[in-house]
Amino acid sequence: MQKVVFITASSSGFGFEIALDLSKKGYSVILNGRDIDRLKSAKAKLHNQDLHHIFCCDLTTDEMPKELDDFFTKHKLLPNIIIHSLGGKVINDKHPININILNKTMDLNINSAILINNYFIPKFQANKYIQKIIHISSSASLTGNASPCYSMSKAAVNIYIKNCARYYALDNIMFCAIVPNIIMHENSDWKIKQENDPQYYKKRVDEVPLKKFATPEDLTPYISSLCEIDSMHATGSLIELQGGV
Repeated sequence: MQKVVFITASSSGFGFEIALDLSKKGYSVILNGRDIDRLKSAKAKLHNQDLHHIFCCDLTTDEMPKELDDFFTKHKLLPNIIIHSLGGKVINDKHPININILNKTMDLNINSAILINNYFIPKFQANKYIQKIIHISSSASLTGNASPCYSMSKAAVNIYIKNCARYYALDNIMFCAIVPNIIMHENSDWKIKQENDPQYYKKRVDEVPLKKFATPEDLTPYISSLCEIDSMHATGSLIELQGGV
């Protein structure tokens, strides 16, 4: 059976590196992003290009559920695996907490993912084989060592996974997350901090025992292994990839 993986926010950065790694392993990848040109460029870099699809959509808009249904119905696609790579920090995420900023952050980091999962879960329940929903959380969800709304939203992701794992275990739907420390890539906040505030950047790097932040290439093998293993026993797991922190 062809393995089909839907990866949110996968036109660049961490999401794209996951897509690239899984395309090498023969997966049919559904790329997602808001910019059609970037998506086309990303698809052109994948292995076995004819296997892959592009879903151009802003997942945080009210129109997203309909666009999601239209796309997957039109193309007669059903992923076996969903990887939620969409996420990040919203501008002005600071204390005192602004409720509007909190709501925007929750939409970005968890609410859109819940809507996507809600669409696919009934379809997954109709099948007998194992299907997987993998979220990208953050060490900030455990420590609070980040902007307040971002930390809260990622902590909500963790609890959501724990709760769903219990509820859907007998449906063979595996929920889990990787919980990385800082990820360094071209479009990341930390790339900007490296350029704009090198002293603070160096201070944070020095706090990491490996003396470097993780790159997407460091972490994608862990996600690929979760996709490859035909087992439910990672369900409910928050897999910490902390680099010794």
